[in-house]
Amino acid sequence: MSEESSRIRQNADVKIIDVNNYLGSYAAADLRETLADLVNQNVQKVIVNLSQVEHINSAAIGALVGTAKQLRLKDGDLKLYGLTDNIRRTFDLIGASDIVEIHESEDSALSTF
Repeated sequence: MSEESSRIRQNADVKIIDVNNYLGSYAAADLRETLADLVNQNVQKVIVNLSQVEHINSAAIGALVGTAKQLRLKDGDLKLYGLTDNIRRTFDLIGASDIVEIHESEDSALSTF
């Protein structure tokens, strides 16, 4: 992902992606590529911070759900935090919140690994 749209940092063995923009088509493709790179690097624990995101499209949700499933096959997981009420409702409506763990804070997400 480009520096303008996100930042990747690490806390112990967990990679944390801070997404900083609207997750439309270009940013969703960028997110999908970043997540695929982490999976290919055998990263098993990923947290995505969506607290700065006001819109997310279906491609970005698909990338998050797909990566969570891939990581679980490798005994890992992907967790989210910082969703706005609208984004949380979208995840709930399409059933994505049944697949991806959603937390209120980074500390909460970290504590579940």
